[in-house]
Amino acid sequence: MKFSVKTWSKSNGTTARTGVFQLGNCPQIETPALLLSTRKGLPHFISPDLLPSLPLPDSSLLHVSPLHFMEGISSKTISSIGGLHKMLGLHDFGFAAVARDSIQCLPECSATNKIGASFETPCGRLLIKPADYMGLISSLRPNLWATLADEVPAWVSKKRTRLQSIEL
Repeated sequence: MKFSVKTWSKSNGTTARTGVFQLGNCPQIETPALLLSTRKGLPHFISPDLLPSLPLPDSSLLHVSPLHFMEGISSKTISSIGGLHKMLGLHDFGFAAVARDSIQCLPECSATNKIGASFETPCGRLLIKPADYMGLISSLRPNLWATLADEVPAWVSKKRTRLQSIEL
């Protein structure tokens, strides 16, 4: 994957930036790019046969939450299929895997601890260990992925937030 950033405007001491992603199977995608949310592996309200009718290249990068796959199909099965692209048959689209999902899997900062991050899912609270998350990312094989976030509650002191992300 190639990524480049350039400054295109300077005024009042601020600069606006734009970037370009070049994924192997997609056309160039300018950033900031809109990532379409997915639900259980499929785009919300858009069937896979309608995806090609969306404007390109802006809609060629899809968001998927790895947490949707924690309680269903196993990582081993996804890996043997060949990852998300082969499993969903969307070879011309890129996937960005981010655990945060504002629709179904909400971070639960009060239950997050040194073992892992906690999320409220449709099946209840789920504690995810970093090793399990990385195993799932390896089997999904997304084009881009974000690390498992350490959700810091608002009531935590600023000193703790600055000095320590995860208690070891």
